[in-house]
Amino acid sequence: MNSKNNLWFAKRTNFYYGWIILPISTLAAFFTSPGQTYMVSVFNPSLRDTLGLSLSQLTGAYMLGTVLASLPQSYIGQWADRIGIRKMLFLIISLVSLACVFISQVNSLPMLFFAFLFLRMFGQGALELLSVNMLPMWFRNRLGTVSGIKNVALNLMIGLVPVGILALIGLVGWRTTYLLAGATVFTVLMPLVYFFYINRPEEIGQKIDGDSPIITSRSVVGTLPDNEFTLKEAMRTRAYWILTLAWFAWAAIATAITFNLLPIFTAKGLTEQQAAASFTILMVVSAIFQIIGGVIADRVQLRWMAFGALALYSLAVGTLIYVPGGSVVLVYTLILGSAHGLFGGLGNTVWVRYFGRQHLGKIRGSVWTAAVAGSSIGPFLMGVSYDQSGNFFISLFTIAVILFGLSIAGLWATPPRREEST
Repeated sequence: MNSKNNLWFAKRTNFYYGWIILPISTLAAFFTSPGQTYMVSVFNPSLRDTLGLSLSQLTGAYMLGTVLASLPQSYIGQWADRIGIRKMLFLIISLVSLACVFISQVNSLPMLFFAFLFLRMFGQGALELLSVNMLPMWFRNRLGTVSGIKNVALNLMIGLVPVGILALIGLVGWRTTYLLAGATVFTVLMPLVYFFYINRPEEIGQKIDGDSPIITSRSVVGTLPDNEFTLKEAMRTRAYWILTLAWFAWAAIATAITFNLLPIFTAKGLTEQQAAASFTILMVVSAIFQIIGGVIADRVQLRWMAFGALALYSLAVGTLIYVPGGSVVLVYTLILGSAHGLFGGLGNTVWVRYFGRQHLGKIRGSVWTAAVAGSSIGPFLMGVSYDQSGNFFISLFTIAVILFGLSIAGLWATPPRREEST
């Protein structure tokens, strides 16, 4: 871990090294896939058939594992603040790979619960947290634009995951597929971190943003913190709680709808193939809007982005209720994709601009705890609502109302002031 090979390469580059960190951050985010819902859901039929589980047993293990996986995220962020992201990456990459090996060997419901716990804790949780904290260490004024570039590539890559994994399961089986996933995470990410990753520009004599001219935008300058906030200080501000609640709700709702997207669309008269294809379409649309959201994040007040993203999410959910089946895929993916773009630009910039870099891992880790917990509760609540009512109308209508209310609250998520935290 203390090798100087990465410093040797970094000190000999003739350009700003943050542009090397960008693809590493993108790949790190992509390799959280083994613990993400969009990949795990592809394995659900195989897991149920192999282990003889009911749907309630499968979703119950997933929910409980995800809830427990959310608890240590703040501490993981705190450790990254103390020892650096690079050292934490060596540990987390190894644990994600081992979690893939573990789930490939499950033969009972208790083992599956622990497999979900490890995959969600280290993949969907820790590795994702570290990946999103990489770029704020290197970019400030251009962070929104750079994050938009990352999200474009990431969404295009993610769009291929369900189709690719399904084909691989057909060729080699689900157990071998997870073994290959773990091996790929380790053999690709570990050398990149060992030879190329640097925590901060100061380590190689560079400055944040490459000492580029500051963008003359009142919104960006106005959101740069005059002081670094600790987690306790951040938790005394209004913006922290509004944004954290938004992240909790977004994670719960997005996971719930993704988990139930096939039955939602088939209930509107679409085939399963059309419903499955909507995910790939959504990723392409999201990729287009991610770069737009990143550029906007560098030029407007972030509270307006919070309002716009959450309002668009509410509108997208409304289309699932009221738009006819023949048009719902196109309308839903267009609106949701634009919401993803704004929310992605907001999420990649707001925490560092509002609360600084020094305690970013711990602050963002606390938000990640809420988000991971939300992602476990959402599918369960939507399932209960469906069982009680026989359709998705009540849950979708409630979701749309909640998101619209949060969009109004987002207008009050203004940059925190030092006197507010004391």
